[in-house]
Parts: sequence; C-alpha cells; structure tokens
Amino acid sequence: MPTLEIKTGILGASGYAGAELLRLLCGHPHFKPLCLVAASQAGARVGDLYPHLAAMAQQRYQHVQESLSELSRCDLVFCALPHGQAMTLLPKLESKVIVDLGGDFRLQDPAAYEQWYGVPHACPELLPTWSYGLPELFREEIITSTRIANPGCYATAAILAAAPLCQNGLIKGSLVINALSGVSGAGRAPKAELHFAHMYEDLRAYKVAKHQHTPEIEMVLERVAGAPVRISFTPYLVPMVRGIHLSCSAELAQDRTEEELLAVYQGFYKDQPFVSVAREQHGTKEVRGANRVFITPALDERTNRVIVTCVLDNLVKGAAGQALQNANLTFGFDEALGLDLSALYP
Repeated sequence: MPTLEIKTGILGASGYAGAELLRLLCGHPHFKPLCLVAASQAGARVGDLYPHLAAMAQQRYQHVQESLSELSRCDLVFCALPHGQAMTLLPKLESKVIVDLGGDFRLQDPAAYEQWYGVPHACPELLPTWSYGLPELFREEIITSTRIANPGCYATAAILAAAPLCQNGLIKGSLVINALSGVSGAGRAPKAELHFAHMYEDLRAYKVAKHQHTPEIEMVLERVAGAPVRISFTPYLVPMVRGIHLSCSAELAQDRTEEELLAVYQGFYKDQPFVSVAREQHGTKEVRGANRVFITPALDERTNRVIVTCVLDNLVKGAAGQALQNANLTFGFDEALGLDLSALYP
C-alpha cells in the first residue's frame, strides 16, 4: 500500500526551530515538507544553511508573499516565525491544520498580549479558536483542534514541573521559578550579546520579572489549579547551544514527605510517553536532541518547601518536537511517531 502523504509547509524554515522541524520530519513517514518559506533566505538551498540535512539539501527556501497560496493548499503548516509576524500571516491561510511555534496565539487575553509583547494583537477575535498545545495536559482538546499554539520552551518546562503541585493544591503562596537556557533559544539572527567572546565563560540573567512566558505559565497553571497562581520567573542564558534546566519551588500547604511528593508526580505522569519522573537529578545532555523531559521533585524539610527540577531540549520538546507531537495527535497518528529518539550523549 502507498504511504499516506500529508503535504506540509513550514513558515520560518531557516531558523533554528524550523531547521529542527526539518530534521525531525526527515524521519516522519507521513508529513512531507514540500513548501519551505524563509523570507531572508529565499532562493537559497537548505543544504547551503544546514549541510547536516542531507535528505533535503537541494530544496529551496521560498519568499513568504509568493508562497501564501501554496501554503493554503498544504494539509499542515508549521509556523516558526518570531512573535508579531504570525498573527498577520496565519489568518490568511486556509490550511487544514496550523501549528504555531511562536507566541502570538498562546495567550487568551489580548490585553495581556499587549502588556507582555509590547504591541496590540492584530486579530484578538481569533484567540479563542486556538488550542494550547501541551499534550500532557490538553491532549483531548488538541486531538479535535485545527489551530494549535505550541507552548514556549520555558513555559513547557515550568508548567510540567508545577502542574501536579497546582492541581493537587499542595502549595501556598507564589512559585519561584529559575531557568537556565542554551543560546539557541535566542534564535539564529546574530546579536552582539550572543557573540562567542561575550557568551563564553559567562552566565547572566535577562528579562528579569519581564519575560513574556510569565503570563503564559500563570494562565495555564491557573487553568490546572482552578485558582489564581502567581510566579516569580528569572531566566538565564548559559554558554551552551541547547537545553533548559529549570527549578521551581514553593512552600507546601501542609506537611508532606518526599516519597509522597514523588508518588504524586508518578501518578500524574504515569501514562505520558515523553515525561519521566525520577528520584535522581538529571542534566541537559541527557535530553539533548530528544523529545524527552526529566522531572525530579525534592523536599527541603528545613523550610517546608518543595523544589522541582525539570530538564528538556529547548529545540525539541520546547519547540519542534512538541509541534510534531501536536500534529501527530490532530491527524490521528500515534503522538510518538517520528519522535522515538534517544538523546545525543556525550
């Protein structure tokens, strides 16, 4: 029998998330990337930018305005454009399914979008038509959706780390979240602060108390908790290419043992194919290149605080891998199709 071929387009195919999508789609039996759009690289071959993508090295990037009609004929479109661009382009498309890896359709409140992203939302009336694409929490909604807002990388780690605490009413007060990320999360465009001489042997916080994933994390955790949730979030850039190591902590609402906390997490993620709950701490190299999350809850008995660590690859489970997981679900495939990948180690 011939293999079912689903015509797939990628907006922003020349960025790091777009390139990671191409890498993953090379191993997918159904999603065929036939329309690759990258305005800044229009006319260039994939192999010119990413020689490691040998299977599609001869495909050429196209200009966005010349590709809108072709994208509309695609069964599936992944959008990996920076925030602010997707909300002006995606409403023009008639594609069957769209998965947006950017931030334009994650927040349901247009006022919150304007506050945290600095510009008014171009199509606030469409926000309720988009589903939040975190399969571990909203799988059934994703299955029936055709417009999916892929979570942010930090948000994915923070929500997965804190959701069991919030759903079970185990904490009181605000959550303190700290996250260290590799520089690929800042995108492919060259920036002075990302030069090797600046980043090497350096570690610094950025967007302290101002990061745009803050309202996204709070929005989803409030949905899980059924009550208001407040977080204090500090992200850091570290001199590595990919990976996020996140910790979140909060005061326990009542005394719990570490074994009880571990049991809560094991029960919450028991049937999740990409989330592993562990007793021991894990590092970013153990998830590099894989759609895998390791979560470890710990108890600080002295302060009666729970501390949860979470590691993931920001380009895979934090971006392209999760987008593919969402697309699998909405097309009725096994969500792990094309994602059964071991981490690259060392």
